Amino acid sequence: MRWFPLLLLLAAFPALAGEPAFRPQWTATCKFGSTDFSLRFESRSGDAYQDDQVVTLVWGKAKPAPLPVGPALFEPARFVSDAKNYCRDIGAFEWSHGRLLLLIPRNGRPSSDQLIAVVIDAKTGAFVQNGGTLGAIWQDVRLLRHGQGFRVLLERSWHVEANDGGEFPAPDWMLLSEEQGRLVHEWEFDRK
Repeated sequence: MRWFPLLLLLAAFPALAGEPAFRPQWTATCKFGSTDFSLRFESRSGDAYQDDQVVTLVWGKAKPAPLPVGPALFEPARFVSDAKNYCRDIGAFEWSHGRLLLLIPRNGRPSSDQLIAVVIDAKTGAFVQNGGTLGAIWQDVRLLRHGQGFRVLLERSWHVEANDGGEFPAPDWMLLSEEQGRLVHEWEFDRK
């Protein structure tokens, strides 16, 4: 009988029942070689729904350093890859010239979540490059080795289903490579 009022509330507001509970603060733990490091995601307001989380890199015993990515709501994601991921809940993969490629999921509500890229130095944790937004995440983050870089499966476009008019995503591979010391990305089938 004690549960009856709660059930009535959930039945009256079904949209609230399925709403995910975003965390205003969380930490992705990582280890590269003998160095433990982490990325802290903290909401300035204490309310995750304000999309104001900042990202701080804590590299070993060094002083925490904010990463220059815009404030947003960041969420853990599952990464499926044939390359070693050095973190939980985000992606951290060996990159060229002694660097690490960080792949961080950003909430894109009401649309698909987005994947952003950051490059850091693998010896010091120093920021090297903001690789920007790669694109929309298609289900789990799927990443495969490709030459000296990677291929990541993302939503490239949306199409209308012919029978009922519903929409569906069309995934495509985004190539991540290094040119002149910089991360570059392009759609695989756009390459000439």
